[in-house]
Amino acid sequence: MDTKIKKVSLMFCSAALVFAAAGCVGSADPIEPTPTASTPTAPASSSPPTTSPSPSIKPTPKPIPASSTGPAKNWPVPVMPDAAKSNTKEGIAAFTKYYFALVDYTVLTYDTKPIKAVTERSCYLCATQIIDPGDRNRGKGNWHVGGTTRVTVNFSKITDSSGISGFTFARDKTSIYLPSGKLQSVIPATTKASPGTLHMIFVHGWKVADIEFIDTDGKS
Repeated sequence: MDTKIKKVSLMFCSAALVFAAAGCVGSADPIEPTPTASTPTAPASSSPPTTSPSPSIKPTPKPIPASSTGPAKNWPVPVMPDAAKSNTKEGIAAFTKYYFALVDYTVLTYDTKPIKAVTERSCYLCATQIIDPGDRNRGKGNWHVGGTTRVTVNFSKITDSSGISGFTFARDKTSIYLPSGKLQSVIPATTKASPGTLHMIFVHGWKVADIEFIDTDGKS
């Protein structure tokens, strides 16, 4: 039975160097008394060392989730786990979950830089469904609420410099708002998980080369 490919919508800290200024302690040679008079030697005076005020540490802004009143703010970029950096079957599975966390982040923030860093331009769905829409919508003022993906990795295979993972994909309900705050549209949650495969290459780390979803409609 032939399978068909289905198009699925996927929608600082800076370190400061602090130099403490220490006060100098001065002293002078004692004055020798004259033969006719004795002059008491005054004790050497010193001033206590001074220190510069402690630098103020700017607190990390609190992440604010997207809602009907506005877009997400200060949303953290997903951090790649160490396991996802290895050229192993376990690394492929961990990278797959990390990649879909980047998908969620991109849809929520329109910041495409992190996902571009681990995506080959040859990935058609990555470009047309995630990266290009993010670039087009950035700065326009509209925003998404919801749409979190839920991914289960079912298998992973590896060769010398490439790998593939099989997964099932589901997405929560997504609400899209215009800059005016008006609700533009609602994308219902998926009613069943879609199976798919993530194809990747390993060059100093994993990069996605293709995503495919298998159309199971009408199949038992």
